[in-house]
Amino acid sequence: MNAFKKFLAGRGVGYYLSLCAVICGIVAGITYMATGVTSFNPDLNGCAVGCAWAAVVLCAITAVFDFKDVRYVAAMLYLYGFMWFIYSQVTYIANVFVAIDGYGFTAGFIVTFVFFLLSFVLALLAGILSGWRPWAKAQESRTEVKDETV
Repeated sequence: MNAFKKFLAGRGVGYYLSLCAVICGIVAGITYMATGVTSFNPDLNGCAVGCAWAAVVLCAITAVFDFKDVRYVAAMLYLYGFMWFIYSQVTYIANVFVAIDGYGFTAGFIVTFVFFLLSFVLALLAGILSGWRPWAKAQESRTEVKDETV
């Protein structure tokens, strides 16, 4: 148990944000695969699906091995997948704006949009904040106080 606590205490904020980005990427990929085919889009965009799952794998790798550069690559893959998702849905978006397909977006589109965007932002923040460990400074100051009182 102490080894597990030491493992988690040695990780920065980026580690936990990477885990959140993995979850958001999985949700985005699943919802796109489930709701991406509409009457305006007969096929899923392979680039959007591939980028989403490749970014999920890279973020999962950074949960085991703490590579800052890989987190940035995963963030860019999430962004690239998001752009391909928007590209594949552009006809649907245009039809909603001119009220051909109703006046609002479907729940599947909104969930996919939000989670693709969240996964990109979280992966980018994970790369930026990978070395920041505010609890390590608090732990170091507690050990210094203990040393002074002894």
